[in-house]
Amino acid sequence: MIVVSNTTPILGLYKIGQLDLFESLFSQVIIPTAVHNEITVLGKDGYDLLNMVSYIKVKSVQNTLATNMLRSQLDYGEAELVVLADELGARLLVIDEKKARKVAQANSMNVIGTIGVLQHAKQKGLISDIKTQLDALIANGIWIDKKLYQTVLLNNNE
Repeated sequence: MIVVSNTTPILGLYKIGQLDLFESLFSQVIIPTAVHNEITVLGKDGYDLLNMVSYIKVKSVQNTLATNMLRSQLDYGEAELVVLADELGARLLVIDEKKARKVAQANSMNVIGTIGVLQHAKQKGLISDIKTQLDALIANGIWIDKKLYQTVLLNNNE
């Protein structure tokens, strides 16, 4: 299964020590060049984590015209993400930003976010609970809507 991810889920899972869930759940995750740059070149939170893992691969977007057209709605990383997912025929996008999720879903793409990754991990027995992970995300500066937080806990019997 081809999975394409945006910056926030990668950094969020890294911050709570759960980045390896990507490998356990999907074997390989692909990111566009702009996301790579957000994580490494621009020094997002000082992490160069992509050198530490082999299961996150960088691919360049071919259709720069489509990327530029999406730039009116999304930031550069998100625009490349949606275009790359389309080019690769990705079955799943991992993205948290609401606007980008809507654009991807409007293009018939399956979308989950960081919380969706955690839910899959719990279903597969890779983590014992979601509450601990959500609390860790919040403690590391990742904003989670209070209503969403409660709904996720309820849906996961926590």
